[in-house]
Amino acid sequence: MKHASTPTFEIIELIDDDEPSDHGFNHSSPLPHESGSRWIGIAVTTALFGAIAYGVISSAISSNAAKKQPPPTTAVAPTSTSTPPVSAVKLVSPQFYVADQVPDGFTMHFAETLGMGGNTADFVASGTAELWATSGANATTGSWFVVSRNTHHATGRNAYRTVADGVVVLVEHDEVSGATRLSFTKNGDRLEITAYGWADRQLLRLAHSVYVADDEIRYDSRFFTTDHKKMLDADPASAIYGLPVAWVGYTTAVPAGLAQNFSITVSSDPGVDRDIAARFALTHLGQIGSSGFTATIGQLASDPSTTVIQWHDGDRLITVRGNIDVGLLQTIALGVHPGDNTLVREQVDPDPPKVVSTEGEPRPVSSGWLDGPWFAEVAPGTDGFDWFVWWIGQPSATGSPSQSRIISNGVLPRIETVVNHGKTYVLARAPRSMDDAVLHINRNGLPSVTIGFVDVGSDVPDRFAAFAFSEAVPFSAQIVSGGGTAAMWPRL
Repeated sequence: MKHASTPTFEIIELIDDDEPSDHGFNHSSPLPHESGSRWIGIAVTTALFGAIAYGVISSAISSNAAKKQPPPTTAVAPTSTSTPPVSAVKLVSPQFYVADQVPDGFTMHFAETLGMGGNTADFVASGTAELWATSGANATTGSWFVVSRNTHHATGRNAYRTVADGVVVLVEHDEVSGATRLSFTKNGDRLEITAYGWADRQLLRLAHSVYVADDEIRYDSRFFTTDHKKMLDADPASAIYGLPVAWVGYTTAVPAGLAQNFSITVSSDPGVDRDIAARFALTHLGQIGSSGFTATIGQLASDPSTTVIQWHDGDRLITVRGNIDVGLLQTIALGVHPGDNTLVREQVDPDPPKVVSTEGEPRPVSSGWLDGPWFAEVAPGTDGFDWFVWWIGQPSATGSPSQSRIISNGVLPRIETVVNHGKTYVLARAPRSMDDAVLHINRNGLPSVTIGFVDVGSDVPDRFAAFAFSEAVPFSAQIVSGGGTAAMWPRL
């Protein structure tokens, strides 16, 4: 498993596209996120690791016997593929669970509850979703897709926009999980399709076919039923996490900008087939335990750097999740126990550790006008040039960018793409040694564009190029140097 000791830098502020007239793509977090900040700190940590829109796992774990009663025998997973109505789900009262052994350097930076006073509307998931898969498929094998309404799994990175039968569709490819995500609005309904083993053209046909009527997902054509079978009336990445009612988060700040984090979530079990949900939300599933009790452990398919551990404590579903060393996370999980809600809130650090600026002064790369001004800047990390932050968006009164993206040093040269607020950004980076490099962008049905690379300072070992356009068309891009193609997008 990938541990937090060797982090890879990808997204710090998730890119969203909240343009309602287009496709309705939008990323949301249940915790506050201060957009436009040039500081990478606790707000980012909360958005990434306190969010409860993604999947975890199930089963039972032992803990400190003096603090926790043995969980009941794990029930046999239901055979029905349907999610039971809310009235059939046994809801639990909000209750904080806390870590008995908090590693040195960590502090509790949030403690929040949902559904207080028995108000289930605060936390019961309302999204409509279906999972269809081929026989034997799981998160990384076979072929499957999830259609969901009002979910926000898409990020806008490694993406392009296109039009399918009059509907603007954002198509992104997750290089970590291998999944493809589509986001679009049809008849006022915000829909997403997350799929594995599907070609883009097939998914666009699926996007054309799907619609919502009477709160049910329907299809004009069920061409996929020749080899796909409906497995769940739920989105595995959300359903596996249950119906959250309380969670606490711990973090430690590091100069590189990616803090180590772990969180403890308490949920009601929605009653879906958890074995199926786990199969499509997680990878490297296994069992851990102590004193005869076991827990399920795995990695998020969408983020392998995050390990999740989950068990039942009576009617409660407890999840420990973090980007820290796996062994340390297991030790923490074994010491988790209920805490006094009032006292827990008092333990939240009123002044959590602040992260010093994690990048140098942003340096202009490119700018233009697309129904308003846009810009692209790049800032090197303050601990050297191992990583850079791309700042993109529209200027504000304070001069802060509206969105940001951080890229790893990785293999150079390299092309990144981001869809943000109805604009497609093409961001390129090449070593200074490629002094003749140019960026070619070929958009379907539109003139091609050739852009030279910008030297942002003699102290920076790389050069950069950026371009933005508003048309919803597929495209390709190449970095050409020495008469040959040095890098391309889409990456094969």
